[in-house]
Amino acid sequence: MNRRRFIGGASVVGLGALAGCTNALGTVAPPEVPDEQLDEGGWEQTDRTEETVLDRSYGPVNVTAKSTTLLFSDTALASEVTDKTLDRIEGTMAIYAASHINFDPNLNNLPADIGKKEVVNEVESQARSQFEQQMRDQGLENVERVGEAEFTTDSGKNPGLATYRGEFPVGTIEFDTDGETFALDVGAIEVAGDVAVWNEGDYVVVAGGAYPDENYADTVTRDLSDAITVTVDVDLGLTPDEYREETRRLMAATK
Repeated sequence: MNRRRFIGGASVVGLGALAGCTNALGTVAPPEVPDEQLDEGGWEQTDRTEETVLDRSYGPVNVTAKSTTLLFSDTALASEVTDKTLDRIEGTMAIYAASHINFDPNLNNLPADIGKKEVVNEVESQARSQFEQQMRDQGLENVERVGEAEFTTDSGKNPGLATYRGEFPVGTIEFDTDGETFALDVGAIEVAGDVAVWNEGDYVVVAGGAYPDENYADTVTRDLSDAITVTVDVDLGLTPDEYREETRRLMAATK
């Protein structure tokens, strides 16, 4: 029996920690996420991390930032696909993550020559770059940023949405039936990613996720004898438009 793991489950959103940074910010509250929507959608929290993510001098002032990130996996979707493929494709199929980032000095108390927008733009640039790299780290190939979409949060922010595409190489999966082995060359399944960064009061939110961007369906027929023909139908039943809409609803409701 051969298996192919989809997205491994590590976070693909947020900022990486900076080694050796000191921090005077204390504990950072987690982002406010739409718990009811997550529960109804079959999502489960799989990780929580707290890291110092920015340490940079802007003229005479040093600005540091610390984040708390929550990671969720769509365990209902993962289980459904694993069952449909008889355990041949397993692992997390879709993830959602959000970070709450605090700053020292407070974003609203920066000296006049240091713009809040400049600091937020720096965080956004890092978040987008690391989002793309972390998609690659998850085993996705041909990852690229494909554009930017309009995006408005439930709190009225309009940060814009960076969109990405990649390919998960599934390759060939095999099924045994009636003593015969059927090989299906799945090739690769496209994966989409969305990430947005915006300022809420005196803190910044990073939110986004990755999800399948296409379905896979195929039929293999084999003649076992002149009188017996066996057919194997595989349809993962993936619905990319629904995953995209759900991910962006989760993002919009986070603060």
